[in-house]
Amino acid sequence: MADASSVGQALAYVCAGIIYPNGLNAASLTGRQTVVRRGWLLPSDLFTAQNIRNGIDFVTVTLSSHDSRVCTEPLGRPWRTGEQIGATVSVGVEGDGVRVVLPSGIAATGVIGIWNSAVGISSCVAYAARQDDNASKIAAGLADVFPGAVVDGSLIRVPGIQLNGRVVGYGQSYRITRRQGQRYRVSIWTADATVREALGGQLDAALAELSWLATPDGGQAQIMFCGVEDVDTMQNQALYRRDYLYELIFDAIQTQWSPGMLSGGGEIQGAGWVSGFGTSEASIAQQSATEALEAMAAAVSARQGAQAYPGLSVDRFGTVISTV
Repeated sequence: MADASSVGQALAYVCAGIIYPNGLNAASLTGRQTVVRRGWLLPSDLFTAQNIRNGIDFVTVTLSSHDSRVCTEPLGRPWRTGEQIGATVSVGVEGDGVRVVLPSGIAATGVIGIWNSAVGISSCVAYAARQDDNASKIAAGLADVFPGAVVDGSLIRVPGIQLNGRVVGYGQSYRITRRQGQRYRVSIWTADATVREALGGQLDAALAELSWLATPDGGQAQIMFCGVEDVDTMQNQALYRRDYLYELIFDAIQTQWSPGMLSGGGEIQGAGWVSGFGTSEASIAQQSATEALEAMAAAVSARQGAQAYPGLSVDRFGTVISTV
């Protein structure tokens, strides 16, 4: 969920990408070493050997105490459908059996279900694939709890009964619980007034082109320029600062993940009779409910690992660092 801290971190990543267009391990736009930090300067930035007075520039991103606008989230906070995670496992009917298929070298994802084509309510078994599963393991897990099933590698059969199968992935539901505007201060700190002009001009021009920036939770924040000011009260210490003020509007989002619908069934009632159709509630094969939820969580975690700002992270002081 996006909050003031994570959105500020995203803004710091954007600034780092502008200052180091070829990555943090390459030269900066000014040719000088520039440290980008989510947070204020540290005492070491001023008084150690590697500091501002020795030709190192700093760009900090902090929360501003200015009043921020009040934003209203959608009335009723309705749930909406978000992104989907498709299954990597598939099943196919072979004769009267079902074969589980998983391409080589692909992590298993999805919920696999098999059921018999009986008249009335059919028996159904489901298995939530884990990333280290293979096709034979999944087939064995399904066959172990399906009445009368036998397994041959990845093929599941029940003698004398036609089996069917289906695989579903996972889907996200989300809703906006709060929409807020927060003002941020992007500050340039340098011992060279000409560098302040050069670095500030390039940073300002690049940010002026942006209307939106990606947030770590996969959403978007709207960015708007609010003003600029020079802070020259530290000139007697050969320290020059310029602050750019931006307001970012973003949503706090609540998300829920769940598997797709695997099968369904029901009953029709009349005077003195009841007729069922479809499948019974699926039994979870060789898994507890916790294990099935862990399999879903692993699939979600793998998807979320694809960050909006790959190769960037922050250390314990908030400094933007390279992870590649």
